[in-house]
Amino acid sequence: MKIGIIGVGNMGAAIVEGMKKSFPEIIIGIIDTDNKKAEDVCNIVEGKIFQSDNYKDFCSYSDIIILAVKPQYLDDLFVKLSGYTKNKKIISIAAGKTISYFEEKTGSPNIIRFMPNIAATVSEAITAVSPGENTSEEFIKEAVNIAESFGKAIILSESQMSAFTGLSGSGIAYVLLFIHALALGGTEQGISYDQSLKIAIQTVNGATAILSKDTQTGGSEENPVSLLTKVISAGGTTIAGVRALEEGKLTATVMDAVQKASNRATELEG
Repeated sequence: MKIGIIGVGNMGAAIVEGMKKSFPEIIIGIIDTDNKKAEDVCNIVEGKIFQSDNYKDFCSYSDIIILAVKPQYLDDLFVKLSGYTKNKKIISIAAGKTISYFEEKTGSPNIIRFMPNIAATVSEAITAVSPGENTSEEFIKEAVNIAESFGKAIILSESQMSAFTGLSGSGIAYVLLFIHALALGGTEQGISYDQSLKIAIQTVNGATAILSKDTQTGGSEENPVSLLTKVISAGGTTIAGVRALEEGKLTATVMDAVQKASNRATELEG
């Protein structure tokens, strides 16, 4: 199979590298307005570079086209792609652009939206995969395989994409902020920031590892709350810290952050 990708910024490059690592036999074509970026990525994955004005040959070459460009550049891009994308399999990672928009612009019924997050750069993303109503089952399976090449995939309806953006696409920033806050807390208590950061990162890694192991093995019915009760002892240090977090309305604040980011994603699609 030949995969053509338009745009090899951080996310586009991560997708290309993930695909090539998971599927060494895959053939990749790249087109980008920045020739240096395209060359750098091609050197890693042994791909083929197309000149940025040669969209006709690029589309003819590609079995699946991945659009990894920013939303504000899409209208201009489709002027260049006009007439070359009819009935092509199209994947877009652009936020705020609906499936119907791509159907209209490409003339193809085979449209799938991806919503990965920045963890794709280390092959640890969770990517929402949202197919159009007319998308073939074969293409959906291919798209899931692509998404799983740089992390994990979950199929969601397009109506759930804004919620996913607030939860995961933007949510990774909330986690980074929390890790930073933990490290600052350690620094305030006398541990250097660098050491505190290492401790905070491993603490978060440990927590997610426990939850991930439980989910993957399908064993017990553990969840964050049930695990929390195992960590908290009566009158101990942890309950004092948890009380401080709840007095600061941590749970409500995080829920509000997800809601506001989701609402903003919906506004962008409007």
